[in-house]
Amino acid sequence: MAEKMARRRVKLYALNQDRQWDDRGTGHVTSAYVDRLKGMSLLVRAETDGTPLLESKIHADTAYQKQQGTLIVWSEGENFDLALSFQEKAGCDEIWEKICQVIRLFICNEFMM
Repeated sequence: MAEKMARRRVKLYALNQDRQWDDRGTGHVTSAYVDRLKGMSLLVRAETDGTPLLESKIHADTAYQKQQGTLIVWSEGENFDLALSFQEKAGCDEIWEKICQVIRLFICNEFMM
């Protein structure tokens, strides 16, 4: 369990108006279905007290990018860019695969309709 937590340890960044990355905190990322968002989402909870740092629904039409092996970057709405910087490549790979699974499922469901 501790090994999985270390793999999923991230720093959350948001791009500010000056196009600089602001550190929004360090925590652990998971993916789970969130009723309120009606879909699979990325969840980051602060490592200090478990408070939510991020709840972001995974959208098939969002351009997620995996960079440098330990970074996932995307935009939510206009001019709101987010980044997860992973402590370990294995954790980045796990979450990247979850994002890809959700997108593939959405595309398959759209195709089947």
